Amino acid sequence: MKILSTKNTLATPANLVTFGRILLLLLLVLALPLNILWVRIACFLMIPVIFYMDSLDGFLARKLKCASKLGGVLDVAGDRIVENVLWVLLAYLRVIPVWIPILVLVRGFITDGFRSVALAQGYSTFAMMKSKIEWWLVASPLSRSTYAVLKALLFTVGVGVWSFNLGHIGGLMMFFQLLLGLTVCQCLVRGVYTVKACLKTCNIL
Repeated sequence: MKILSTKNTLATPANLVTFGRILLLLLLVLALPLNILWVRIACFLMIPVIFYMDSLDGFLARKLKCASKLGGVLDVAGDRIVENVLWVLLAYLRVIPVWIPILVLVRGFITDGFRSVALAQGYSTFAMMKSKIEWWLVASPLSRSTYAVLKALLFTVGVGVWSFNLGHIGGLMMFFQLLLGLTVCQCLVRGVYTVKACLKTCNIL
């Protein structure tokens, strides 16, 4: 198997997957308003694929040894684009109240701002998690995978509720509200502990 170089090139398999998930997301946003059943089914199925591609690009970067600083930046940018667009989309579709994506976006701007200070001083986000509770809530594989699964389920169910007019199904809506609460709570908790770790490690205060 040919091993790719780690030069900061755009044309690595991992980066192409990242671009592909962004393209799929844009297609979803453009196509979803169309009142065509097969199009809405396709959009509904796109969401888990988009989230799967997030793990696929990391796998390819490690497997093919094509990881790079540029790839890392693109991966984080892709994550932010996907998450933020889907939060805003659910609010636009009136599946969730608009204050929720506003809260999530503000949290993201704050944590990314503190992360940028830490990165400038040579610290990675996960390396700053010194205590066990910080590591379990933010950096552990369990925390990261749980958060990813919650988001994938939340956005998939939310788009499904709107696409197929399922808002009248009480059990489904209770499940959706539970997903929403758990996802927002984990988002905020992870953000608080990330900022706390940055403050301690980088001596910002």
